Amino acid sequence: MNSKPGIPIWQVDAFADRPFVGNPAAVCILESYPRDDWMQSVAEEMNLSETSFVVPADGDNTFHLRWFTPVTEVDLCGHATLATVHTLVENNHVDVRAPIRFHTRSGELCCRWDGTIVTLDFPSNAATNDVGEARSNALLTSLGIAEGVVMQTKYDLVVVVGDADVVQSMRPDFNALALIETRGVMVTAASRESEVDFISRFFAPRCGINEDPVT
Repeated sequence: MNSKPGIPIWQVDAFADRPFVGNPAAVCILESYPRDDWMQSVAEEMNLSETSFVVPADGDNTFHLRWFTPVTEVDLCGHATLATVHTLVENNHVDVRAPIRFHTRSGELCCRWDGTIVTLDFPSNAATNDVGEARSNALLTSLGIAEGVVMQTKYDLVVVVGDADVVQSMRPDFNALALIETRGVMVTAASRESEVDFISRFFAPRCGINEDPVT
């Protein structure tokens, strides 16, 4: 029997106002970073879209932050950052009156907590049409849709289609989709419902996530 204390890991449902909805992420607060393979194994064991690992950095309210999917490290993750802020606040690791800063592979991220809402200031990520016909066609085929406007962002491909029903009814070929060189693919359309502006789905089989719950 191992009597050594374990390392606590929190699971947080981001974008949720009640249990069992939203986008779950795991958060691990550490004093210093262990080996990468250990963090990857933890993320694989948690089996969530992302597990975040956060350690203190020089400066007040400042931390280093890294994110892992079950199979690889990623450069940026929104919902796991939100979950990290929540966990740091709940465990009294930050001064909520001041900005919370994270050093990441995508640069410095600045977050704020006002008691009910977390505000994330992320780098801009403009989309371009520089995708190429062959790559666009391969992507649309793997998604099982006839047409759409394909755009490239820094990390992902975005497909805009004209009908929300197309987004909802898609059944991608994940083996074919995993052959497309991109972190992930977001498919989106304007919503016909007055409550929301658009609907979207996000697929990242190359990162071990066939479909993300929210992104």
